[in-house]
Amino acid sequence: MLARRSLSEGEVAFRLMRKGHPESEVLPVLARLRDLRLLDDAALCRQLVRSYREGRMYGPAKIAWKLASRRFPRDLVEESLREDSSPERVADAAAQALRKKYRGGIPTGREAAAKAYRFLAGRGFPPDVCRKAVGRRAAYLSEGDD
Repeated sequence: MLARRSLSEGEVAFRLMRKGHPESEVLPVLARLRDLRLLDDAALCRQLVRSYREGRMYGPAKIAWKLASRRFPRDLVEESLREDSSPERVADAAAQALRKKYRGGIPTGREAAAKAYRFLAGRGFPPDVCRKAVGRRAAYLSEGDD
């Protein structure tokens, strides 16, 4: 299982139990994998937070959802997001996502701004960050029109 990609302890436990191994057998296996340093939830969770934010340009809500789907403990997800997702980084990620989506710039008009807002919201950015990013991008574009 671990040869293809890094997995969380929760994913390994789920897969083993799905294959019919009882929990009494799974717990020692997880402990052994931790001892061999083949499982490190904290490091993997931090790495995935950075990867989702920088590579896929996701906001905190979508990152938390993705990590929960990979069976990381909720407190670890919250801690990793707190450590790595400062308000400035979240705002920068939203601006980068807009730049990538609208390479020529956000089309003018209220509907285009609403579409850009929905795009960011769908990527897990908070409402205030979406408003600021769309507003800043629109202001930047209108300044360049002079």
